[in-house]
Amino acid sequence: MNFLGILLHQAALYSKAKIDALPDDVSVDDECGMIEAASAPAFALAETILSLPARSENEIRIKATATAWIEGTYWTDANFRALN
Repeated sequence: MNFLGILLHQAALYSKAKIDALPDDVSVDDECGMIEAASAPAFALAETILSLPARSENEIRIKATATAWIEGTYWTDANFRALN
């Protein structure tokens, strides 16, 4: 599961970069769709991680990180430091 934790972080960074690069002149509906599309890989990975059993402290932290992504709290300091 360690590898999945690293992949989740990479997917989160990708999503953040795509969202940060959105143009300012798009409609709210288009922007919401673009954000959803940019976030989809990280959401899919987080859901996969949550479906797996956690057998160690590290795996429990990775599952907590996946939960933070799903709940929208991934980028807070407390969760960001808990990565892998």
